[in-house]
Amino acid sequence: MKKLHMIGQYLKYLIFAKNRHGIHSPFVYKFLDEVLYDKAAYPDYHIVEKEVEKLKHNHSLIETTDFASGNLSGGYGFRKRRISEIASTAGITVRHGRLLYRVVKYFKPVTMLEMGTSLGISTMYQAKGNPEAEFTGMEGCFNISSYTRKNLEKVNCQHVVLKIGPFIDTLPEVLSHYENNLYYAFIDGDHTYEGTMNYFEQIKKHINPNSILIFHDIHWSPEMGKAWNEIMKHPDVKITLDLFYMGIVFFRQELSKQDFIIRY
Repeated sequence: MKKLHMIGQYLKYLIFAKNRHGIHSPFVYKFLDEVLYDKAAYPDYHIVEKEVEKLKHNHSLIETTDFASGNLSGGYGFRKRRISEIASTAGITVRHGRLLYRVVKYFKPVTMLEMGTSLGISTMYQAKGNPEAEFTGMEGCFNISSYTRKNLEKVNCQHVVLKIGPFIDTLPEVLSHYENNLYYAFIDGDHTYEGTMNYFEQIKKHINPNSILIFHDIHWSPEMGKAWNEIMKHPDVKITLDLFYMGIVFFRQELSKQDFIIRY
């Protein structure tokens, strides 16, 4: 069912998506030109992707704890998985990892949060984008996070602090360290409507007009689509960019409220 849903959503996306030449917002046009469609081969790409390849060829078996569908109710499950499988299925793609790197490199957020680090593939890309940032990565599974720490050390990103445990417990504690100075968050930890909206509402209390939120898998299910539509309609949200697999949210008060579907 989910596969059919994704196919239908992607066909709709292809019909309505625009490239930079169909955009009349100077802010969005510049973002597309200098970030989204930036074709430069940054050396950091190679550094991160060298470690990613090692993960994809690591067949070690570990026991994982899955809180993804039960964050708000306390449910969770255990299962054994190979590192290679996690890297290939739960890890972000090269294309989207590089985009996260460019977003961070361009905006240079001084405080960063990632919900759902998994093995640290997306974490490495973002951390390399701004090594000076105060960056907190959140992961539910302790066994997976041990690999995340090692991977971050290998790419010289020891500035990332990992917080381990169910997000329902750890997110309030992490956010308590911010007032309105959380400048960037990548949310990839719970693909339910309830979970996504809960995290959005919590995080929103700690951001400012220059903050950026990025949601992964916004069309993954009808629930995620519903959450994305509600986020777009929120009165504090000024600009949204629908890239199909990701949704980017801006709050800049000087901008007119607009929603864009961007071909990427």
